[in-house]
Amino acid sequence: MTDQPAVLEIPEQPEPDPVCPVAIEGAPARPRFIALDRKQVRWTHLHLDTLIAPDHPARAIWALVSGLDLQEFEQDCSNRGERAGRPSWSPQVLICIWGYAYSQGIASARAIERAMAWEPGLRWLAADQSINHHTLSDFRMGRKERLDALFVKILGVLESADLVDLQTLLQDGTKVRAQASRESFHRRKTLEEHCAAAQQVLAELEQRGEQEAEDQRCQAARERAAREKAARLKAALEELTRREAETAAVKARAKLRVSETEPEARKMKHADGGWAPSYNLQVTTEAKSRVIAAVEVTDAPNDTQELLPAVERVSRTTGQTPAQMIADGGYVSRENVERLSEQKVELIAPWKDSDSRSAGACARQGIAEEFRPAAFAHDPASDTLVCPRGRGLTLVKVGQHHGVRCNVYEASAADCQACEAKLRCCPRSPARRIERVIESEAMQNFQRRMQTEEARQIYSRRSEVAEFPHMWWKGTWKWRRFSVRGLAEAAKEAVWLAIAYNVQQWIRLCWRAQLKAA
Repeated sequence: MTDQPAVLEIPEQPEPDPVCPVAIEGAPARPRFIALDRKQVRWTHLHLDTLIAPDHPARAIWALVSGLDLQEFEQDCSNRGERAGRPSWSPQVLICIWGYAYSQGIASARAIERAMAWEPGLRWLAADQSINHHTLSDFRMGRKERLDALFVKILGVLESADLVDLQTLLQDGTKVRAQASRESFHRRKTLEEHCAAAQQVLAELEQRGEQEAEDQRCQAARERAAREKAARLKAALEELTRREAETAAVKARAKLRVSETEPEARKMKHADGGWAPSYNLQVTTEAKSRVIAAVEVTDAPNDTQELLPAVERVSRTTGQTPAQMIADGGYVSRENVERLSEQKVELIAPWKDSDSRSAGACARQGIAEEFRPAAFAHDPASDTLVCPRGRGLTLVKVGQHHGVRCNVYEASAADCQACEAKLRCCPRSPARRIERVIESEAMQNFQRRMQTEEARQIYSRRSEVAEFPHMWWKGTWKWRRFSVRGLAEAAKEAVWLAIAYNVQQWIRLCWRAQLKAA
């Protein structure tokens, strides 16, 4: 007889009812809880139009875009008439979804697709249907000409509502982080090594694909990824070569680094003092309602060369040249002042006097504060300069300094050698020499204008108007980084941001007032 293991049979116990727990004799009655049944089936009644309130921003965006001519967005649609093919999403729906998503702080196509399952505004705009993130992304990164045309049309709607005054514009820039990481920046040697390795991997994949029979889709995906990486590294080397050609100093060229994932991104200094891969987002704002009149993205680390292109953009898109431009000191240069004067545009911006501009050079040359160039008085009768010790400097020539014409005054070597203050006035030269810029009529008018109280009052409003869009994006919408790679793609996203921002200003200043009046 074979020994069998004993089997312990446990009788089934009835599961206690959570609503009516078993009471123990002599114990106080236990509380009753709501029973949960996750296997139940419900038929839900949903009225889409009641998902959002009558004054919801999604309704405003839909009302604004509904009145626009969007034929340029329909040119690429192939499913026309009775032709076979699945219907496509209308441009009106996609424009409204992106404009509304940015206003809600959503800048990712995948995040929008997920939010369509629960966000009331997106559900209402898409009629409770889901739009694939590929469709959303492709539409956002479409041709920039169409986006610019859409921006101009919305700006025209605001102008027709008397919200825009293009005669006074303000220019300001802000640094926005790129997708590239700090670790992706390398010098030429590393980039060349990575590029050679990527080319080798691509050649091996192509050779293996010809010899081995494997899944064609997987093989094509691997080859595509290797080909894209090799192209990015090649673009990084080309960008590095271009920057090396722009850099004169040999030591500076050796230190240049370029991102292998986003070659056009540059390390820029931000307002918090930190450095990060970024782009320079330039915004032109009108003074009446703080509406954006133009927007552009550049890789320039400073703003000096961005003022004239901003005026040109506004003139090209609106057909109007502003009468007045207000900007901070980073945009001011003699060339900008003179070029704007030729276009009859009045510039309001702070200007550093020659004394403050020469402070650094004097410190490097060991010149004492009391002998700075501004301390030398000019005698117009004899066209000479008089030093603080009473000795004269005569005009010796008219020269060029950094491309600017200037008068060159020089003291007598005998006077300087006999002066007891020589070591504090000209410690590195036998005689003191001073250059005075020959200012053009436009510069003289600009300097006189900026000394008036009226110009100071106008400039005092600069920060509250020009920086308003930046604070709206970064503070209200929490948008502090581009969600796409590359300068061209970043420029497209900037246009979308400007469109969403202008729509919000139309809602704030016009649409809600019309609803209350109705």
